[in-house]
Amino acid sequence: MIKLLLIAGEPSADSHGADLIKEMQKTQEVSVFGIGGDQLQAQGMKLTVHLKDMAFMGIAEVLRHLPFIRKVKEQLLEQVRQERPDAAILLDYPGFNLRMARSLKKMGIPVIYYISPQIWAWGQRRIKKIKRDVDLMLVLFPFEQKFYRKFGMEVQCAGHPLVDELQQFLPDKEKAYNPKQAHLGILPGSRRQEVESLLSKMLETARLLYKEGKIKSAEILKVPNLPAELYNRELSEEDSFIQIAEKPMHEALPAYDAVIAASGTVTLETGYFGVPMLIVYHVNALTYHLAKRLVKIKNIGLVNIVAEKEVVKELVQDAFTVEAAVAELSRILEPQANQKMKEELTIIREKLGKPGVSQRAAKMVMDFILA
Repeated sequence: MIKLLLIAGEPSADSHGADLIKEMQKTQEVSVFGIGGDQLQAQGMKLTVHLKDMAFMGIAEVLRHLPFIRKVKEQLLEQVRQERPDAAILLDYPGFNLRMARSLKKMGIPVIYYISPQIWAWGQRRIKKIKRDVDLMLVLFPFEQKFYRKFGMEVQCAGHPLVDELQQFLPDKEKAYNPKQAHLGILPGSRRQEVESLLSKMLETARLLYKEGKIKSAEILKVPNLPAELYNRELSEEDSFIQIAEKPMHEALPAYDAVIAASGTVTLETGYFGVPMLIVYHVNALTYHLAKRLVKIKNIGLVNIVAEKEVVKELVQDAFTVEAAVAELSRILEPQANQKMKEELTIIREKLGKPGVSQRAAKMVMDFILA
């Protein structure tokens, strides 16, 4: 039996981690413990902590919860001392996972990092530590593989797990666009702080677009891990054109003519389906000013980073005003601009590669552990 510590601190990592473990279990008996969510638990993972208890966004939030975070780390390390896993698989979540990697390495536990920390965005100052503490880096994008190889790291590119999830649901033909029946998707993120920070302005934007006759209807896509009240409290009786839906992304996206989305993996999913979009984001002021000094890349939207050019407009922090959002969405709701963005977004499918990602990643992990 292969014994693993696995740490997935976010919903997307829970999904990708579950797919990875499912593929590994096809060839080996695998026992897993650590931090994860419902999907990993469904694959038999013993949860030390549920990821919903680790959902802190921004520096201020992390600082406020430092005692709890330290307690979780020590709890996990104690389990490692007792269980002595064959390897640790760390998924994304770099603020916590890179510190865990250092401790695990000192304990002699091989460290596999799946879904790279975005150090290509934050600068290269941490690369020496990552090279020291991570034995195998599994990345999602070819440009990441080139980056790590430049520093002499053991790195392999499996592709993006989204491809496995979404490829089978791609529509046979492109949705016909009728500007008189335009349907807007509102995707305010998967974390409570994101919804609290973004949804109100997103809804004001939708209301103005509706009053101006630019959209016929709108839909807020609710995530399962957040309560309905968080969304309902932002709506009034006049918002009958706005619905709240809880359904898989692959079901929701093909129905939208345009989307206003929080920066994150959802922008990549939206781009994969070729849906024109506007990316918005807003965080705690301290977090933003610190991040602005550190970030070394022009764009924050994954869809733009993967495309390696700005295909989609980003309104970040003070730039995200209702007026600016209405102006950009009005533009991309024009038939010609709408079609143009759809065509430009085809690059995302090309960049994300072929299906079979989780299967390839599982083989890479197994080959490493059993070598």
